[in-house]
Order: sequence, then C-alpha cells, then structure tokens
Amino acid sequence: MNLFSEGIHRAIKALLVFALLGGLFFGYIIAEVDEGGELAILASYQPTTPTRLYDNNGVVFAELYRHKQQLLKYQDIPPHVIQAFLSVEDNNFFNHFGIDFSAILRAAVVNVISGRIKQGGSTLTQQLAKTVLNNRKKSFIRKFVEALFTLQIEQEYSKEEILEIYFNLIYLGHGTTGLSSAADVYFHKDVSDLDVAEAALLARLPKAPVDYSPYKNPSASKRAHLEVLKLMASQGFVPEDKIQTIHDEFWEKYWPIVITQSPSQSTWGTKLNRAPHFTEFVRQRLLKELGEDRIYSGGLKIYTTLDIRKQEIAQDELRKALKKHDDMVSGVTVNYAGGADRGLVGLYNFIGSLFPVAPPFVSRLDDKANFRVALEKELIDSADVLSLLLPADNESAAFTEFQKRSAVFGKNLHVEGAAITIDHTNGYIQTMVGGYEFTPKNQFNRAVQARRQTGSSFKPFVYGAAIAERVVGSGTGIMDAPLTTLTEEGEGWSPQDFDGDFQGMVPLSRALSMSLNIVSVQVLLRTGADAVIDFASRLTKADKSRFMASPALALGIAELSPYEMAVGYSIIANKGRNVIPLSVRYVIDQSGNVIYNEEQKVREELDKETEDGSIQIISEGTAYILRKMLTMVAMGGTAANGLHSPDQGNYKGVAAGKTGSTSSFTNAWYCGFDPKLTTVIWMGFDKSSISLGRGQAAGVIAVPIWGKMYRRFYNGENYPSFEDEHGQDPQPEEVQGGGTCAYNGLSPKPGVCPVTQNLTLKPITVAGVTKSVQPNRQCDGDRDHHKSIDFREFLQMEYQISDEEIGKTDRKFKPNAD
Repeated sequence: MNLFSEGIHRAIKALLVFALLGGLFFGYIIAEVDEGGELAILASYQPTTPTRLYDNNGVVFAELYRHKQQLLKYQDIPPHVIQAFLSVEDNNFFNHFGIDFSAILRAAVVNVISGRIKQGGSTLTQQLAKTVLNNRKKSFIRKFVEALFTLQIEQEYSKEEILEIYFNLIYLGHGTTGLSSAADVYFHKDVSDLDVAEAALLARLPKAPVDYSPYKNPSASKRAHLEVLKLMASQGFVPEDKIQTIHDEFWEKYWPIVITQSPSQSTWGTKLNRAPHFTEFVRQRLLKELGEDRIYSGGLKIYTTLDIRKQEIAQDELRKALKKHDDMVSGVTVNYAGGADRGLVGLYNFIGSLFPVAPPFVSRLDDKANFRVALEKELIDSADVLSLLLPADNESAAFTEFQKRSAVFGKNLHVEGAAITIDHTNGYIQTMVGGYEFTPKNQFNRAVQARRQTGSSFKPFVYGAAIAERVVGSGTGIMDAPLTTLTEEGEGWSPQDFDGDFQGMVPLSRALSMSLNIVSVQVLLRTGADAVIDFASRLTKADKSRFMASPALALGIAELSPYEMAVGYSIIANKGRNVIPLSVRYVIDQSGNVIYNEEQKVREELDKETEDGSIQIISEGTAYILRKMLTMVAMGGTAANGLHSPDQGNYKGVAAGKTGSTSSFTNAWYCGFDPKLTTVIWMGFDKSSISLGRGQAAGVIAVPIWGKMYRRFYNGENYPSFEDEHGQDPQPEEVQGGGTCAYNGLSPKPGVCPVTQNLTLKPITVAGVTKSVQPNRQCDGDRDHHKSIDFREFLQMEYQISDEEIGKTDRKFKPNAD
C-alpha cells in the first residue's frame, strides 16, 4: 500500500513538474511572439521604399535598393493569379486554420515512398510566418514560435488579408520582393494584366526561385510551367483540354525572350540610374557615413550636386567621341620599343643640342622587332597548336607567355575616357563620367580612380609657381633652344618640342599657347623643382611624394586623376581660393529629418579658412595672371581650332584652358574653365602603353568634346564672361602691368618693337629678401627680331597691322595641337 501511495505521489509530482515546465515553455513561446512584435509589423506593413538621389534642381536620377517593392491590394490581384499560387502552395487554404494536418500526412507518405523530400506540408500562412520571422536566429524554439505565430495570423486576419500580405512579401527571385515587382521583371507588366500562363510560371517560383527561374534555367521553368497548369486543371481552375495549348502558345512567344536575356536579370537591371558612375561614387561615400541598412532600406532622399541635364550632355558627347575614335583605331597594338636603340637616340639628341641636326626619325624596325611582328601575325597560333600535340611542355608554356605579353592582345582593348565638371564657385560636382559605359565588367571610374601622366596640361602649375615666386611675368622672354641636362643617373636628357622645332626667344604667354616644352623646363629650372611641387600639390591636393623632382616634371610626367586636375584648375578659376568638391549636399530620412549635411560642413570649413586667411591657396594675382595666359591658349593657342571651329567644338564663348598630350600619344587631356564651370576631359587606353594613334593629340580629340559640351550647356548662346557688369576685368592690387617685345619678350625698344602685355606680381620682401621679376635686356630691334620666331601674322591679327607696316614674310605662327 505504501509503495502504491508513493508511486501515486511521484506521478503527481512528475505531472506537476511537467505541467509547470510546459506552462513555462508555453509562456516563453507566447512572450517570444509578443516581444517580437511581428503582428504589429504585419498590421503596419509598408513596402521598402527605395533611396532616391536628386540632382541640384530636384530631379530624381537614381534609386538604391536591395529589393524593389510596390504595395499591392487584394482587389488588384486577378482571380486566376491567386488560383495558380494556391494550386501549387496550398490548395486547402480557405478550409484550414493555419496548419493543415492532412497536408502534413500526405507529404509524409509521399516523401517516404520516394525516399527523399519531395513534397512539403506547410500552408501558405506558415510560409508567411517563416518570411516574417526570417530575421530571427534558427533554433528548435523558433519552430514552436512559427507554429504559434501562424495561429495568431489566422486569428487576427481574414483569408483575403493574409493573401494580400503574402503577395507583398513573397520573394520570387532576381531581386524581386512581392508579386508586383516580379511581374515587372519577368513580364514588364502590372499584376492586373497577368494572364493564366504568366501566373502559372510565377506560381512555381516561391519554393525554388533559382531552380525554376526562366532566365537562369529556362528548360526547368518550362517543365514546371506545364505541371502548374495541370495542378490548376485538377482544381478546376483551367479546362483540362486547354492545358497544352496555353503552355505551347506561351512558350512560343516567351522562349526567344528568356534565352536572349542575361541570367543576372533583376530589379537592378530596371532601376533608375541616369548617372551610374556618379551614383556609385555617392553610394560608396555614404556607406561609410550612414551604413548599408540605412542606404538600401531607409527610403532616404539624397540631395546631390549633380546637374542631370549637364551630366547627360557630358555622357553623350564623351561616348560619341570615344566610339568614333575607337572605330578609327580598332585593332591598335602597342608601339614596339625594340625598333631603335634608345641610347643612340639620347646621344643623337645631345649632338643636336650642339649642332643644327634634324630630330631623329626611326624609319624601320630592327631584325629582332621584325621577327617579333612576324611571329605574332603569322606563326604564333600554329606554333602553339604544334607544341600542344608534341611533348614540348616548356615550349608550350613559353608560347602562352608570349601571347599574354603580345601586343596583339591590345586589339581587345577600347579607347576609354573620362569627364568631370566642377562649379568652382561652390564646389558642386555637376558631371562625372567615368568611362564609355557602366556595366558589371566595366565599373572603373576613370574620372576619380585613373591616374595618368598629364603632359602639357601640367604646365600651368609650373608657370604658376614661377609667377608666384616672382621669377617671371606673363611676357618674360625665355629661349626656346636645344637644352641638355643631367638626370639623377648622370645621363644626358634633352627635351624636345612637340614638332621637334625650336622657336628662339619667345614671350612666356606665347610659349604656353604654343606648348613649348623647352621653355617649360627652363621655367622649372629657374624656379626650382621644390617650389613647383609645392604649388602643384596645394592646387591638386595630391601628396608631394607623387611629384618627381626632376626637369621632366615640367613636361607632365606626374600621374594625376581627372578629379585632381579638375580641383587644381578650379582653384585657379576661383581666383586662387580653395575649392572643396562636393557630391552630396544633404540627406533626409522618411520623417523629413536631415541626418547628414555635407554642404554645411564644407561651408563651415570655408568660413573658418576665410577668417584665418588659409582659403587663399594661391594669391589672387597669381590666379589672375594664369587665367589671362590660359585664355590665350584657348582663344589662339593649341586649343583654339578644336574649341571654336564649326566642324569641331563650335564653341563661341570665352574660356581658358590647357591641352596635354603624352609621349607616343598615349594620353590626351584638356583642362578648361569659363567663369562658372571647370571641366577636365581625358582620353586614352586603360593599358597606358597603347597609343591613341599618330598625331592624335589633345587639341584634335579631347578639346572638341569640351567645346561641344559647353555649347550645349548654354544652348549655344548667352555664354558667361570674365568681365564684370561694367564690362571690365580689373586686375588684383598685387598685379602690375607692363610690356615686352612681342617678338621675343625682351624689354621693348621704343618706337621699334611691337609690345605684348607683361603681367607680373609686385615685389615683396620675405625675411629681408626682396623678390621681384627681373627685366630682360632691351631688344635691339631688327637683329633680335630676326633671331626670334617670326610672329608677324599673329601680330597682324592682334594689332591690325598691315602687310606693308610689318614687312610680311613666309614664316607663319602655327601652334601645335598638343
């Protein structure tokens, strides 16, 4: 009896403990469901709003999102679409209470018989619960939470409301969340326009979006489509005798579409993005500031500095120019260096500095280079195949390596380019084009990331440093004659002008207009490399370590990006004051709160710099003189023809700028500005050793792009002027005027020499040392004139001098296209 009583007591205790634990467990599950607030999420559900980017005029030009969603109402969903999904996912939906035990039993039997998981027993409501709880960590407890949450959904919502929520939340592949987004990606239709066949295709996607994707696996999708139609027929939704007809007619039209579409087709492919390189530039910056979730899911409004109208003009003009030039140089290959002994060329240049010999010209390749060309064009493929058939592993590897290094691989490269425009009055980046196109394989933003030798477009920094140091003025005469200096290795180095000719003594402003290399080197040698590096570093905001302290620096061997060059020229255009480039002005969240304001930060920084005087990166006087000299380049120098000719840029306004071409025509630059905007154009190959073609200098290919862009910016009229409202262009206080002989930059002989303007900075005294521009000796008239370049035709245009007055000769001023 005692044993029996003890057994009862133990059983009661065990039952109480079990009940207590069960109650605690059930209470925990209830608490988990309530704490998660999932029902509240469903009650207030709103689709993820894309983050939108606006230009400075309030025009939306891009969207950012992970999955694009559009809210769908139950009454907007055609009955046959609902029937298709229920036939596949839950044909007993309107009869169960959230969990369908008959479906679970049926699935278990099918899976046991087949020996694998072939069928699931979860209801559509359970799938919805899993979707909502998807952010929770997977665990044993979660299964109970899902079951209870399913029952809560069924209790709180009608069947129609559950379907509406389901069709807004279900993931259907290729970045689509919700039926509305899927209808757009797969059929470019609204949900209300979907027919039975289209509904049947979509209905198979929830369980396996990748396996049954018509873009990734069209054959599997086609087979599954027929099975769904059969299921719909078994439920009485589709006439059984119409199944095959519906299936065949649909795929007859749809198959050619899906097999020609990219397997990566997604909502990303249909998203708004009218300025892809700029959008990516902004996205990367804001990811660091705001985080990924906020950017993609926050429904933010990002107000940028872009002008979408100007952006699309820049994209259009650059692409047309790149396409035209790419067609012209199609199949271009690397120029071989093996055709001449470079040591002999250097020696020849040195001799040329002592005696009047012509520049060296390589007329043909040597035997080694000829063999290489013949091997590439005629033998390499056959030799490679032969080596594969024979036991010649080493030879095969050698041929493969040769092919990798071969210039013939250059034919797969295309001419690329970049354009960037900065409003130098406020730092707004108004255009940014990073290449011919923006694709998954070509997202390199050359406007910001590509560093290339700048060629003669670097010369304004050399001249600017010399002007700031009071070494020269705009009219100072410098000798353009053979020059040899020693490199750090002790070798002779002799720069040459673009056309290999020498001009004699020339005024500095004309030397810049003609882009005379030797004059630039002499200016650097007079000024000092350190002063030039400091000047260039301050303007471009590039570290000093990136500039080599050698005479070749004057010819643009420094590698800079279009962005850095645009910053440098913007500061010159902004009267020497600092320009901080802006891409994002401010960001607003969905509640209207400003959560990020870069424009305010920049303004505060510039206000602080204004107070302490550091805003003046270079003096206003230096910037003024440089602008005057660069205006001569644009209006009458190397950029003039490409900028103004009707068949080229057809630009009718006044501007300032400088061309830049590097050795073997591998890079072409034009950096220019008007009173409002600074724009830099670059063209070249991504492989920097490939030439754009003989004679393809910046003035020929880069300058016309700039001209066409600006003509369209202003609709061909009302170009801004550097003059004020009174028609004046007053010079800063520190600038003093003067004149030099227009032939040679020497001090003019009264009554004999025509005079060109010579702007200099007034003398200053620093640490007891006075810096001032020293005048050249006086020109003695005809003798000095004849030793200088005959610039008489230019003088006739400049000063309206008649042929008789000037004594016209056959020699002409011909600025090169550098």
